[in-house]
Amino acid sequence: MKNSFLNSNHKIFRSILFFVAIAPWTVCAPAFAHSFLVEATPSSKDHVAASPKFVKLRFGGGVEPAYSKLTIEGPDGKTLAEGAIGVPEKDRELSVNAPELSPGKYTVRYRVLSKDGHIVEGNYEFTVDPK
Repeated sequence: MKNSFLNSNHKIFRSILFFVAIAPWTVCAPAFAHSFLVEATPSSKDHVAASPKFVKLRFGGGVEPAYSKLTIEGPDGKTLAEGAIGVPEKDRELSVNAPELSPGKYTVRYRVLSKDGHIVEGNYEFTVDPK
């Protein structure tokens, strides 16, 4: 009888120890996740009254500008601008200078190397509409 009581207490203790041991990993999990798009200027489905001077993207983790590319495509699908300008003190942000954009729908495509070594890709649209 005493032996089974000790075994059940030992199992409870091991279970508690296990959860205490993994708790820091569950709290820190977002720090180990791949980068993802957090904010864009102009933003997805945005209608802007004037042509933006640049497109800026902010990611959830650090990115490598030298191995990344942002592209602005016109309503006809042609590439109007591409590049990836980064600033060391803001390692989660990339931008590309925009030419003068006529009224219409534009697509921003991005292919970014995050600091954890993974490629993050995506696209979104915004509209220049002076009305």
